Amino acid sequence: MKIINVKSVYGELRKNIPEIYRMVSRIRSGEITAFTPPSAFVGEYNYPKIRVGVLISPENNSMIHDSPKYWVAQNYDVSKIFSLRSTIVNANKAVRVDDIHNPIAEKISFSILSKDEIDVNMKVASVNSPAPNFSEFKPNAVNATLDRLDINDNFKIDKPVEKVYYDKDLKATEGIRFLYGNSIDENKISKMLSLGTMGVKRKLVPTKWSITAVDQSIGQEYIDRIKMYERGDDYFVIKGSFLGNVFTIVFMKGCWSYELIETWNRDGTNVMMGHGDHEFYEGRKNYVENTAGAYYAIRLAVLEKLEQLKKQYAVLVIREITPEYYAPLGVWVTREGSRKALKSEPAKFNALNDTLAFTKRQLLFPQGLEYRSTLIKSYKNQTRLTDLGY
Repeated sequence: MKIINVKSVYGELRKNIPEIYRMVSRIRSGEITAFTPPSAFVGEYNYPKIRVGVLISPENNSMIHDSPKYWVAQNYDVSKIFSLRSTIVNANKAVRVDDIHNPIAEKISFSILSKDEIDVNMKVASVNSPAPNFSEFKPNAVNATLDRLDINDNFKIDKPVEKVYYDKDLKATEGIRFLYGNSIDENKISKMLSLGTMGVKRKLVPTKWSITAVDQSIGQEYIDRIKMYERGDDYFVIKGSFLGNVFTIVFMKGCWSYELIETWNRDGTNVMMGHGDHEFYEGRKNYVENTAGAYYAIRLAVLEKLEQLKKQYAVLVIREITPEYYAPLGVWVTREGSRKALKSEPAKFNALNDTLAFTKRQLLFPQGLEYRSTLIKSYKNQTRLTDLGY
C-alpha cells in the first residue's frame, strides 16, 4: 500500500532545502571527502543493470542518518527522520548484478562491512538536485554519479560479519540466520545481502528485495521451531502505536497462522480499507500481493514474541496508518513499530467473541473486520479446524 501525502512530502523537503543545496554545492566540486554510516542503496530499476550507491554525508556523525534502532530509542518523529533521510547523498554507479568485482561496487560492498562510520574520498561526475519519485520515495534526496571511490579508514569488522564474508561455502540463508543469532542488526544484514557479501553465488540484490529476504528467512526459521511448541489455549490482544502507525495484534488459540490487514487514513477523512495477506499452518507458496514487505517485517516481530512465550497461536495484525505517517520511511517502521507494540501489556480473554468485541473497540476503523479477515472467517466458518488447533 502506498502511503504518501505529496503535499506534506514537498513541505518537508522545503524545510531541508538549505541543507540539501549546501550539500549539492559541496559535492559539485568533484573531488570530496565524506563519511558513510556505513550504508548503501541498490536500486531495482533496469534490472539486471542497476545502480549501486554509497550513502554519504559531508559531515561526520553520519551514522545518525541510517540508524532505525537509535531513532526508536530517541523517539524521533516522522519529520525528524525524514529530514535525516533526505539530507544524505546517494553517490551511485550503474553495475550489472553479477559484476560484484566492479572496482566501485567492490569498494562499496567492502565498506558496508564496517562496524562504525568510515571516511571515504570520491570523485563524482554529476549531481542531481532533489526530484523525488512519489510513487516510491527513496531514502535520500540527492543523487550523484560516482566516478571513483577510495576508503580511507582502517576500520573494524564484527567477528560474525567477518566469518560470513570470508566463508564462500556458507549459503546466504545460513549466513543471514547466523548473523541474526549473533545479534547483528537486520539493517546491517540486509545491506550485506544486497551488496553481495554473503552466500555461495554472490551478486548484487536490490535493497527492497534484500530487506524482505532477510525478514522472510529469519521468520521461517522461527516458524519451524515454533511449530514444535504447545498450542496456546487462550486469547489476548496487544495494542501500540509508532510514528502514526497503530498496531492491534490479536492472539487466538490454536496452532500457527498469521494475517496482516491494513487501513490507510491519509488525511483524516478519506479512508482506504486495504486487502490483507495471510498464511495458515502450511505456509505460503507465493510472495504476498497486498501488504508487501510489511507482511514479513511484522511477522518477524510476532514470531519473536511467540518464541519468547514458547507457544504457537493464530495471530491477526491490524495496521492502521494515520495522517501522522504522511511519508513512507521504510519497512523498518513496521518491524520496529510492531516490536514496540508487543512490549505493551495484553488484554486477556477466554472466548473468541469477547476477544473480537474488544478488538473492534480498539480499532480506529473497525468496520467489516470479520469480513475482511480470512483468519477470523476461518474460525467462524470452522473450515480449517485442524490448522487452527480445534
